[in-house]
Amino acid sequence: MNMGVNNNYGKQKNKISIGKILSREDFKSTIFPEEVKVEVNEAPYYLLIFISREDSIKISCFPTNTYDIKKILIKLIEFSPDLVKGISTILNDLHLSKDILHTTGICYELENCFYETYLLGDTLKSGTISVDAIKEKFLAIEKIVNVSIEDIPIHN
Repeated sequence: MNMGVNNNYGKQKNKISIGKILSREDFKSTIFPEEVKVEVNEAPYYLLIFISREDSIKISCFPTNTYDIKKILIKLIEFSPDLVKGISTILNDLHLSKDILHTTGICYELENCFYETYLLGDTLKSGTISVDAIKEKFLAIEKIVNVSIEDIPIHN
C-alpha cells in the first residue's frame, strides 16, 4: 500500500481547492492557448484556482491587480440556507463582499462540509479588522466548527 497516495487523498478532504498566483510574465509562458490568453483581461497578476475531483481538475483563472489574495476556509457541520445567509451577512458586515473573487462549498460526507471564498486582501490589509476578529465572527455562527484565513502563494 502506498501511504503517500492515501495521505494526499485525505488532505484533499480538508479543503476544496488550491490557489496559486502567477505574474503576467508567468501567465503568458504557461500552457494556456493563445486564444484564451487574448480573451483574459490584461492584469499584473492572475489567481489560478485548482479544484480536484476523482478524475479531473478544474482550473479557474481570475485576472487581478494585486498578488495579495486571501482564502477564507470555513469548516461546517452541514449546509443550510440560514448558514449560507449568515456567512454572507458577515462578509457584507465586514465590507469584504466587494473583494470576493470566487466562492464555493462542498460536503465530502455528512458533517464534513467546507465553504471557501477567495478575496482581494486590500480590506484586510487596511487593518480595520483583524484576522482573529473575522474568525470570531464566523465561529459565532452555529454549526461552524473551524475558520482559517490563508495567504495565497505567488508562483516562484
